[in-house]
Amino acid sequence: MKFINCYNFYLKILIRTWIIPILLLGIFVFGLYTFLLGKDLNDPTLVLIANPIILALMVCYLFIGIYVTKIDEKDEIHETFSIIKNAVLSKTLAKWLLIFSSIVLLTVLFYVLYLYIFLTNDFNNKTYFLSVFKYICLYWGLPSFVMFLLGNLLSLWVRGKLVYLIALVIYSITIPMNYVVFRTEGNIPSTFRIDKFLSLGEPNVTRIYNSLYGFSLDLIHWDKIVLVVALLTILFLLTWKKKHVISQAQLKVSLIPMVVIFIGSVIYAIQPFQSLTDDDGETIRYYRQHKIKEDNSFESPVSFKKYDIELSTKSNLNALVKIQAVNTADKKIKQVRVGLYHELHVDQIKMDNKEIKFKQKNDSLTLYFEENSWKPNDKRLLEFKYEGLRSNLYFGNTQAVYLPNYMPWLPSENSRPAFEIVTNYHYLHRVPHQPSEKKTYHLKVDGTNKLFTNLSENGDGNWEGVSSDGVSLLSGQLSSKVDDGVRYVYSNTWESQFKQPNNIKKYLSDVAQAMKTTLKDDNLKVPHTIYFVPNQNIADGVPYGGTWWNNDYLIWGFNQRDYPTRPFFRTGYLGDFTPQLIFARTEHVSKQDDFTFNILFSNFYGRALNNTLNLPNDGVEMAIDTLFESLGDSSLDDNIDALEIKQQLNTWLRSKESLNQKSPVYKKWNSLIQHPTSQKWNTLNDLLKEENSK
Repeated sequence: MKFINCYNFYLKILIRTWIIPILLLGIFVFGLYTFLLGKDLNDPTLVLIANPIILALMVCYLFIGIYVTKIDEKDEIHETFSIIKNAVLSKTLAKWLLIFSSIVLLTVLFYVLYLYIFLTNDFNNKTYFLSVFKYICLYWGLPSFVMFLLGNLLSLWVRGKLVYLIALVIYSITIPMNYVVFRTEGNIPSTFRIDKFLSLGEPNVTRIYNSLYGFSLDLIHWDKIVLVVALLTILFLLTWKKKHVISQAQLKVSLIPMVVIFIGSVIYAIQPFQSLTDDDGETIRYYRQHKIKEDNSFESPVSFKKYDIELSTKSNLNALVKIQAVNTADKKIKQVRVGLYHELHVDQIKMDNKEIKFKQKNDSLTLYFEENSWKPNDKRLLEFKYEGLRSNLYFGNTQAVYLPNYMPWLPSENSRPAFEIVTNYHYLHRVPHQPSEKKTYHLKVDGTNKLFTNLSENGDGNWEGVSSDGVSLLSGQLSSKVDDGVRYVYSNTWESQFKQPNNIKKYLSDVAQAMKTTLKDDNLKVPHTIYFVPNQNIADGVPYGGTWWNNDYLIWGFNQRDYPTRPFFRTGYLGDFTPQLIFARTEHVSKQDDFTFNILFSNFYGRALNNTLNLPNDGVEMAIDTLFESLGDSSLDDNIDALEIKQQLNTWLRSKESLNQKSPVYKKWNSLIQHPTSQKWNTLNDLLKEENSK
């Protein structure tokens, strides 16, 4: 009864101020305005990320925290509560519950408003809207409560008007946009980001929503709130003890559980985690600093035949991979080099159940077994135990998984770097790592999300199969549908794009049929499964790196965006995808990777193919102009005059024959991609010179 009376007392006090109810109502009306603005832009996530609503809520509750403490300083209030035993505890809990209940009410109202505006027949995925509720609770509701506690505590420590100045300083360094104060945006980030550490709101307000990964709702962000609340509670208890408000016994009873919660939260927070960050340029910087010259030493003398894979997707990807391998060389070997993505840190390697020494450098592993040399045709069992991943491009945790076949997330005989830096603009280029032969895979995944893969499921969390394309794993904010024998896997926020996917299949079928005459690829067809994945970030200069056309499935890559504001798969837009699909297929079957040589072919031939299919070429011609501007002598072979080849390409581009997709130029050019020689650029130059002279 005493607690209820305290709750009602403070409720009436806050209502009678008028200013606080008006502020909260104003914030709600402003939220309605921003939601309606997002509705007009046809972008449901825009109204959540970096929304000024959270800035208004945080400052409002910060000063409410100061105000309710100032109330208690009045003599009449002090006299009223002085006759009540343990009044401080009762009125403090009542104030906290009152503010928390108001935050819960606002959170629910905002969520209901969001549902009312954005939940439609075309856009109604339950998983997505559940994540929206979690987002509003985590990044709007809980930070507001923390700011109230901060204001409450600050007014206990500082008397007078100075408390407001200190409150503004605290507000400026804890809001989601505190990177403006610390001037960290645009600078090369260090391992420790003070702005991320202090921010109480959305940690990635400067980057776009990832419609595969979803919102940043990893457990570490919830743990951070628990840690801060526990710390503030401890400071409250110590402050009350110093002011003789609570006894020593009360302090011990209350302090011990709070300290336990605080220590547990700290221990969890210092563990390694993978969550999306703002630093999209980290991958570029890494491969600029670790550039490796191409040679013939990237192919291993051993062949991997069968993979047994056990994955655990928790805060990070944890993998235990057993591989049956055979020495295909004609001599004994005492060490071997294999490929593995550098963000996957190897803990242990065993050979035939015996631990061996190894060295991990860049995207390769060197295994040493001097005392037990590997004989020709001898079979051995390799066992790799590793964990990691922290980039925006690939992930494997509780929230989402994106491990494509072209990225060496499994140990591979190919130890080439996973990326190369190409052109003068330092564009990222994903180097293909698909195996060139069939391999047997058995996969077991310890995870809760639905998993999409090219293997066949044979039980709860178990998949197996034989593939020459490697293994791709995807889970997260994904939906799927089957139409006319093709399974379409896409982001939840892209539902409306796939109401009638017949035009997608027809377009792919037309492209594949036309390409067969030039590529002479018997396996080229519309695959059974198509993954539409936002797997490219702002560090990608050309929209081709994330698309891979395998024999059985197609990974169709897009920029990391949320909800497309216009239909993608329409005639006026499809032509822009044609070079992307050509590049994806030539990458798959190419015997040697040469980005510049391949990308030029894809755009030139894609332009001709669009002409055959009556598709627009505006986007393709713009892409060709951009490529010409970015090419430099370093992008081409040393034995070719860059200026001359550009002139020949430009002349060919202006000719009518360049729009003929059956031209001998394209057939010969493609042949040079599939069977490259050291003189391929000179051969292409001579071919173009001959054609241009006709």
